[in-house]
Amino acid sequence: MKHQIMTYSSLILAGGKGSRMSYQEKALIDINGRPLITYVIDSLLKAVDNIIISVRDDAQGELLAPHVQKYEFAYDSYENTGPLSGILSGLLACEDEYCFIVACDMPFINEKVVKLLFKETEDHEAALPRWSDGFVEPLHAVYQCKPMIRETKRAIESGENIILAPISRLKVNYVNVENIKELDPQLKTFINVNTPEDIEKIKRNLSIKYVH
Repeated sequence: MKHQIMTYSSLILAGGKGSRMSYQEKALIDINGRPLITYVIDSLLKAVDNIIISVRDDAQGELLAPHVQKYEFAYDSYENTGPLSGILSGLLACEDEYCFIVACDMPFINEKVVKLLFKETEDHEAALPRWSDGFVEPLHAVYQCKPMIRETKRAIESGENIILAPISRLKVNYVNVENIKELDPQLKTFINVNTPEDIEKIKRNLSIKYVH
């Protein structure tokens, strides 16, 4: 009997409206001549087999398509539910058992950390990084698709629109950030874009990483 080869997916959440960034499309922020989301994809391709991009609607999909046309889009089915709608639509489109969910503004995703989180999901329904103060990283985490779909639907239908609502009902393996630090000493994998100052810092870091 042949053993089925396990494949893994990643869902990039691109549907946020960037309220702290003057409502510009975060995924398309120009970083040294390239859209921000393309750096996220570059990092993920080292760790996963399939990539799905969650967008708000057709209009946003059309904006992103020229830059990421080879990847599948998932479209929100609910409004005003924060990232939960994007998570639900993306996971429904996922054909793999496990999926790494990440925001579109995290260009330094560490492939070793992603692979660790997939491993740590074994015998669990999710693996989330957790800091020493108890803060968790739900948008840099691996989920078993079916349980997360079930609980995300339940949360949305109950009006619980915070991202931790479905997670609180899953069997979660919380991965200490100190363990992640062994693979990514500067913890750059968690860096994201929230301000114009963040953009400038990321431009400097990526100009060093991608030598032209």
